[in-house]
Order: sequence, then C-alpha cells, then structure tokens
Amino acid sequence: MQKVMVLAAAALFSLGACKNNGKFSGYDEVSGSYFKIEKEGKNTAINKGDVVFMRYNILTDKDSVLYDYIKMAQPGRPIAVRIGAPAYQGDMFEMMMKMHDGDSVSFAIRVDSLFQKSYHQPIPKGLDSLGYLVYHIKVDSVYSSARVDALEKEIAAKQKALEEKARLAEDSLIKKYLGDNKITVKPTESGLYIVEKQKGKGKKVTKGDNVEVSYRGTLTNGTEFDASSKHQQAFKFDAGMQQVIPAWDEVLLTMNEGSKVLILAPSKLAYGAQGNQVIPPYAPLVFEMEVVKINPKK
Repeated sequence: MQKVMVLAAAALFSLGACKNNGKFSGYDEVSGSYFKIEKEGKNTAINKGDVVFMRYNILTDKDSVLYDYIKMAQPGRPIAVRIGAPAYQGDMFEMMMKMHDGDSVSFAIRVDSLFQKSYHQPIPKGLDSLGYLVYHIKVDSVYSSARVDALEKEIAAKQKALEEKARLAEDSLIKKYLGDNKITVKPTESGLYIVEKQKGKGKKVTKGDNVEVSYRGTLTNGTEFDASSKHQQAFKFDAGMQQVIPAWDEVLLTMNEGSKVLILAPSKLAYGAQGNQVIPPYAPLVFEMEVVKINPKK
C-alpha cells in the first residue's frame, strides 16, 4: 500500500478568477478560516496520522467550480488523504481534524495562506490572493493511524516475500528461455545475451548518436509488455547516455544502422528489483530490436 498523499495542489492551477466574498454566513471562524458542519456523522474524531477516505469539490468564494470528484481520473471514487500536522493556524489539516467519520462539511481557506504556507508555490494566475477556496467534503470512512501503519507493514512484508521469490527464480527463467529457444551464445561481461539476427550495412552507432529503434519487448514467457508498433513510430533517444535501460545502452553500441538483434537482459540490466507497473520484480526481459536510423551526434 503506497503512502497516501495530501490533496493535490495541481488540480487548482488552471482556474478562473474569484474575489474575496468576506465572512461566510453560517460558518464558524477558525484561525482566519471558516468551517461549517453540513451533516453530522459518527462521533469518531479524526486525528493526525489517520487516513480519511472522502469525496470533495473545490469552489471559489464566487461559486466557480475548480475541482469536482465526479469528473476526476477515477470518477466518483473517494480520495484517500493522510492527515498531517497543520502548517499554520487555520490550514487544511486543522479544518480536517474538526471533522468526524461520516460528516459532510464545508470550509473556506484564504488563497494566499494556502499556497504560500502549505503548498509553498506561487498563486496560480486567475486566483485572487485575498479570496478563498471553498471545500465541500463528505467523509466516507476513517482508518486510524495505527490501523494504517499495521496494514502498510503487512503489505510491505508480503511484497518483500514476493520479491525474494522472484529473485530466486530469475536464474531458472533465464536458463529455461535459453534452452527452449536453443540460444548458445555466451553472455557479455555484464550478463547480457545478444543474438544477431541481421547485420546492418549502415554506419555504426556511437555514444551520443540519436537513434531511431523499432522494438518488441516480452517477458521470458512470451507476454508482450511494449512494442514500438503500439506507438506507430520508432523510439528516438541518444545512445549510451543512460536515457534507456542499461541493456539497451550496451547492445546499441555494438549495432549498425539496419542491424537486428534479439537480446535477453537479466533484471539488473533492465528494471531490477522494483520492476514497474507492467514488469514484475527481478524479471529478465527479451527484446527484438532494429536500428532504423542513426542521426549522428552534433
């Protein structure tokens, strides 16, 4: 479980103009901000370190909608926010620690204070520094700090166990792929297997050249995770400049324009112990690659 993050300031950056509307009728003033309970929930208070699952909208004090949770990246789903220490009196966290599980609340915070003291960023153009941002929040549920810490430890332990299992299996995956595909070439000093499929007749790639490469990447079981054909164009980058995984930097400096190779890269030359969103930890990878064009370094 990843650490949950505070409400993103980025959602506010392309917003329309607003003006300070003065004090808010029906709201209680709290350290220069304004707070109102629209509907009371349970008695469970929200404290520092708790994780709050909530749905919210942000408006200016002139009712211009800045952020609507229904139109977010995952429409309608609650946002998880871990409550931190207030950065100043009357900030967002102080307002949120006045909420309870199940509450529906509204609070208004000065724009200049929010951006200068909490976000430490310039006030976006179109926002009145003396105006207010008004948050309307519905609290779905609350996880205590202790519960979240326990869950994070449990998930981290499971993840570590999975990574260790993958680490121990990597050598077997490499040997199986080599055997199944009758690959007999010796690995390079780094452990990279390079099978030349077609020798290019063009100039050789040198460090710093901008190259255009077509490719297909798979796991050793044949599962495709990426291919240049999905992007409708070759991939362009500077060879040998650490802009790609180490396996690519290494093999490209052995290739000519028009060369085609198949490589088997151990995880240390690919995405390592962490993997990424589509590649498991400690995964050896297979790439079919062709140098389509070389644009010599200037």
